Amino acid sequence: MVHATDMNGPNGHNLSDSPVITSPCMDNATEENKKNALHVIDGRTGLEYDVPIKRNAIEAIAFKKIKAGDSESTATAADNMEGGLRILDPGMQNTAAKESRITYVDGRKGEIQYRGHRIGNLVGKKKYEEVVYLLLWERLPSEQERTVYSLSLATSPIPPPSAFAVIEAFSSDAPPVMMMIAGFAAINASRPQEIPACQGNNLYMGNMSAVDRQIIRASSSLAAITAAVYCHKMNRPFTNPDPNLSYIENVLLMMGHVNPVTRKPDPKTVSYLERLWVLTADHEITNAAATFLSVASGLNDLLTCMIAGMCSSWGILHGGAIEMAFKQIQSVGSIDGVPALIDNVKAGKMRLFGYGHRIYKTIDPRFTYIREMVDELATEGGEDSILPVALEIDRIARNDEYFTSRKLKPNADFLASFVYTALYAYPSVRSFTSFSNAPLTCGICLHQKGISTRFYLTALYAGSNTWFTRTLA
Repeated sequence: MVHATDMNGPNGHNLSDSPVITSPCMDNATEENKKNALHVIDGRTGLEYDVPIKRNAIEAIAFKKIKAGDSESTATAADNMEGGLRILDPGMQNTAAKESRITYVDGRKGEIQYRGHRIGNLVGKKKYEEVVYLLLWERLPSEQERTVYSLSLATSPIPPPSAFAVIEAFSSDAPPVMMMIAGFAAINASRPQEIPACQGNNLYMGNMSAVDRQIIRASSSLAAITAAVYCHKMNRPFTNPDPNLSYIENVLLMMGHVNPVTRKPDPKTVSYLERLWVLTADHEITNAAATFLSVASGLNDLLTCMIAGMCSSWGILHGGAIEMAFKQIQSVGSIDGVPALIDNVKAGKMRLFGYGHRIYKTIDPRFTYIREMVDELATEGGEDSILPVALEIDRIARNDEYFTSRKLKPNADFLASFVYTALYAYPSVRSFTSFSNAPLTCGICLHQKGISTRFYLTALYAGSNTWFTRTLA
């Protein structure tokens, strides 16, 4: 039997300082503790427990103190009695892995905040570097701080020749994310002095200045590797960064995506990418961030963690969804093919990529800003030939009972690819994941600053498959 009282603990209450109260008569429990706790009665023993509640959450480790008593002697291995009660949460669908003060996402209201700043107060109003600075150091920078930070990114050492060589060893039509991963591995191999295992020492845990230096170098390397991959695919030379340019300006400069007369990135292109990358700078604990954190908790270096996160982000239900959405829209061919696509989705034959989200039960707020950009670019002659197909899919889905009853709304992946195609970031190379990975990967780096504990994932042993065991015998 479980009872929950007030779901909001007192301000400043630290769960880790509040042990579970385990008395049948609750003699040691104060009225205040009872009021702000989950009250549990273990039917096996009759014992009662109070588990403190803070921010509508409880510490799962508190349940380790709930034990079965005498029944442990008759338990089987599958009962997992040793170590107390555990919580089974397949896929960690209702488990918070850490406390965070970075990004707030409200899926019911469709709201995102970075360090308490609403996304609408940042998009188009703050540069990408300013927003990353905010995420990393908890406040927006002064003009001087922004200039110093931008300069540190632009003047950080470019990747070694081995990184460019390994990228160029790939066929130009190879998946760009694979090239990026190989490029990062080459960078890391050239810096063994920054790898804890190579040095036989913990280099980063509790050393925030070293972590900050790693983040700056990794962010700079990310821009260079992204550009190097693009240049290889487009058969154009790589250009070294300019210390007088911003982060996004340098990404475009290194790619050779510049005005042929001025040899500078087009200000409009820069502006659109600033807005898009601010929108996707962070989204709290995504699949990639969780992978990053798991690897980082082993006290790895930042680039190793980034490689792991990048591998995760390429999945078609994560960062790769932008590419899946574009290719699905492309496969429809014309507006006439949209009804058939919708019918197949409703029949359960396929997923509509870019629609629905595990968090949002309303329109993804990032989609609203991306749609504005797509509309603006269309008026400037930057409309992709298949954009009308995407807009028709959106129009039908928004008004179809199948989608509305399930609260399936468009998310950031649905139209983001059209911003890139309109800006000619990939005029002939239809691959967006590597380019969209840049802000996402930058964002997950900041989570290393909060690593304080190992990630211990366990499995709930369910017993052996006796049929399978007999078959093997």
